[in-house]
Amino acid sequence: MITSIICEYNPFHNGHKYQIEKAREKGSTHIVAIMSGDTVQRGDVAIYSKHYRARQAILNGADLVIELPAPFCISSAEGFAKSGAHIAYALGSDCLCFGCECDDIDILKKAAELSGRLSEAEGKSKESEQVKKFLKEGNSYPLALSKTAEMLESREVAEVFNGPNNILAVEYLKAIKDTEIKPMPILRKGAGHNDDLLHGNIASSSKIRELLKSGVLDDSLLPLKENYTELRDIRNMEKGILFSLIKMDKKKLREVPDCNGDLADRIAKALKISKSYDELIQNSKTKAFTLARLRRVIMYAVLGIRSSDFDLMPYARVLAFNERGTEVLSKAKKLGRIDVSTSLKELEHKSKNNKRLAELDARTSDFAKMCQSVASNEPNEYSVKIEKINI
Repeated sequence: MITSIICEYNPFHNGHKYQIEKAREKGSTHIVAIMSGDTVQRGDVAIYSKHYRARQAILNGADLVIELPAPFCISSAEGFAKSGAHIAYALGSDCLCFGCECDDIDILKKAAELSGRLSEAEGKSKESEQVKKFLKEGNSYPLALSKTAEMLESREVAEVFNGPNNILAVEYLKAIKDTEIKPMPILRKGAGHNDDLLHGNIASSSKIRELLKSGVLDDSLLPLKENYTELRDIRNMEKGILFSLIKMDKKKLREVPDCNGDLADRIAKALKISKSYDELIQNSKTKAFTLARLRRVIMYAVLGIRSSDFDLMPYARVLAFNERGTEVLSKAKKLGRIDVSTSLKELEHKSKNNKRLAELDARTSDFAKMCQSVASNEPNEYSVKIEKINI
């Protein structure tokens, strides 16, 4: 049974290893990690390089790591889930495994059905109008959904929208709805998504990143098989980011994905008084423009990601694999649903679609390397060699 996990592994920690172990217990013979590359959904660079994170995943239980192309890594929960699920289907996956705060599949499905109805209605139904009403009252979108769900369904369904991993679980269920892929929810153990506490040897990714950057991380929180590599921090490129944005006029800013006229004006004004990346974020933030959205818009602008890029079909670029991983790759090539290769150059030459994605992946990799405090010694994306990992 081939099971896929859509992930960031930013960084790979004990909670991720636990999820893989539980997937094995549930009958998974082959585990594929469809992993964000050098940028992540919160509009930031990953703390470690994708190649290092991919190796850690293989050394700790995964069989194959496929890179989620750059535009989709920074996308909304819906875009992140849809693109990852597309790759999972194309590889011939039987199951999609995901961690969540609620593992009751019936409740999750009810939440997914409600979310799907609201999306399809596009603001024209009474339910959608209710969501809009809650948004106007100053509620976040997940909270507006939660309040609407309590009115229309039940408190149990409403509670789903209060968990960040549940929200992704809802999007995963919507993404695999018309496929034969079966959901495999795993109840999260210990730390929540943004939990600031330690729970034994499990902590949230955000807490671990905080400890890594402060230099006080307890090694027991990471199931390391190899030595640490160089940390990456977007603030090491803040002058370049500010300069890139200063060069853009308001018209160009408005063309950036998810950036409307009001937000473009807000960023333009903030640029005049901001001397750092953090100041730019704080000076741009309002109730209407969340931190996550701001970070994403800034990353889209800096990397040159266009709205049309989200319509591209992802390829399957292999970052790491073991012997079982070769069996999944063999099946995928026989199915012929997706372009698969360890080589970015080979993928690039297959279609215009791939050429654009490869260009963005290479550019994103270069940007992320510049976010290291010391020069990266990794080869460029077109010359890096991906070889089978023997365990």
